[in-house]
Amino acid sequence: MSLDKSLRLAFFVPPPDQRVGGLDLAINTLHDALQSNGLTVEIDPARIEDFDVVHFHGLWQPRFLSISKSCRRSGKPYVVSPHGMLEPWAWRHRRWKKWPYFLLVERRFLNRAAAILATSEIEEEHLQRFRFSPSLTTIPLGLAGTFDECYWRARRELGWSDKEFVLLYLSRIHPKKGLHLLLSALASLAVDRSHHRLIIVGDGPREYLNTLHHFANTHRDSLPRIDWLGPIWGDTKWKYLQAADLFCLPTQSENFGLAILEACQVGTPVLTTSETPWKAFLEACGFPVAVPTLSSVKDTLGEFLRGGRIGPDKRKRLARQTHAEYDWGKVSPRYLAFYSCIAEKAP
Repeated sequence: MSLDKSLRLAFFVPPPDQRVGGLDLAINTLHDALQSNGLTVEIDPARIEDFDVVHFHGLWQPRFLSISKSCRRSGKPYVVSPHGMLEPWAWRHRRWKKWPYFLLVERRFLNRAAAILATSEIEEEHLQRFRFSPSLTTIPLGLAGTFDECYWRARRELGWSDKEFVLLYLSRIHPKKGLHLLLSALASLAVDRSHHRLIIVGDGPREYLNTLHHFANTHRDSLPRIDWLGPIWGDTKWKYLQAADLFCLPTQSENFGLAILEACQVGTPVLTTSETPWKAFLEACGFPVAVPTLSSVKDTLGEFLRGGRIGPDKRKRLARQTHAEYDWGKVSPRYLAFYSCIAEKAP
């Protein structure tokens, strides 16, 4: 099979308000990486006739159905990335509404694809249960930007004390992401307020945020100082990732977990769960991984806190290992081979 860098790819994506969190970053990161490798990639083009492969990102979009019909009429192959929208946790959310639509509409859309693309083995395993007709392919995402380990400079720029152990939550604030588990675990550990701080970056549903704030106010004496900073994205967020002593995402489900990759990319250790694709990688780097229960998150967090701040050598090793496995120079050829194969097999 030849790798054709003259391929033209059309990406179709959900509307902006449905791309909150990691989905928008995943799409744009892949788009930019493919463009830098010489491919032509356009997002939501007006015509599909000018493209070799159409790539749908996400599900539950009625307009995707009409576009996929145009693909079939014009002989253009299309692939679908569910981006975690068929994960078990996602199914439990409004299952009564999703299941009939899936059986009547979405399954046919997926079964007529040339391929279904997962971003991790755990997502592929979950997709296999649906027994879709197209082949399943797994290719991870790559690094989001060129940032690296820069711990002390980032802390100085943020004005954080050298004596503070800073925990960072930086993600969409949603029940799936487990911030309530983190707060409950911290409260039960009763950490020293003078030496620990929790930074919370993100935004989410008002009802859930109110519940979290109420818990934090009720348990103020047993929690560290908490800074609720709201959403901070773009390049500004990297200082927080670089300066933190522990990145915390005790999530119930992640098909990939770009925020975990970003933390590892800059050498910051991560507290997360086995419901992400990162268990083997983190354990190989010497970090424990929890299951998404309060007792497990508490025990794992306690282990991190007892170990204290990791040294600069270990941070650099974590960053180097992450770059070695997820640099786009290593990942991009797999995408190019995937798209080339789809284009060659097209009628």
